[in-house]
Amino acid sequence: MSSTIDQYRDAKQQYLKLRAEAKKDLLRRFQELANELLLIQRELIEDFDHKVAMPAKGKKPKKASAPAAPPTPAPKAATSSKSSGAKASSAASAPKNAPLFAVKDDLSAEEANILKHIDKNRKKLAEAQASGKPTKPIEDRIYELEDELRLVQSK
Repeated sequence: MSSTIDQYRDAKQQYLKLRAEAKKDLLRRFQELANELLLIQRELIEDFDHKVAMPAKGKKPKKASAPAAPPTPAPKAATSSKSSGAKASSAASAPKNAPLFAVKDDLSAEEANILKHIDKNRKKLAEAQASGKPTKPIEDRIYELEDELRLVQSK
C-alpha cells in the first residue's frame, strides 16, 4: 500500500513542478507580448498619429455576416448637419463626401493636421451614435479642435 501512496506523492510533486514551470513560461510569454504591443502602439502614434488604447477586456470576434455599411451613412449625415452649424471655418462649405483636409489648396501642415483630427473624431462620433455610446466627450473634442483651427487660421 505504501507504494501507491508514494506514487501519488511523486505524481503530485511532479504536477506542482510542471504547474510552476508552466506559470513561469506563461508569464514570460505574456511579458513578451505586452512589450510587443507597447512597441506597436508607440509606432502607431509616432508614425501614423493613431492612438490605440490597450483593451481592459478581450473583444468577442465580430460576425462576418453583419452588414456594417448601411448604418454608417445615416449618422454621418446627422452629425455633419449638426456640427456644421457650430463650425465657422471654411471647411463647413465642403461637400459631404469630400475629405475635410482637401477643402483648401493653401492649407498649412498644421491646419491639415487639425482637419485630419476633426475628420477622425467625426467618424468616431458617428460610430458612437450608431452604437448608442456616450457622445459628449467626442463632441467636446471636435469643438476644441475647431477652436484650435480657428486660432491657426487667424494667424
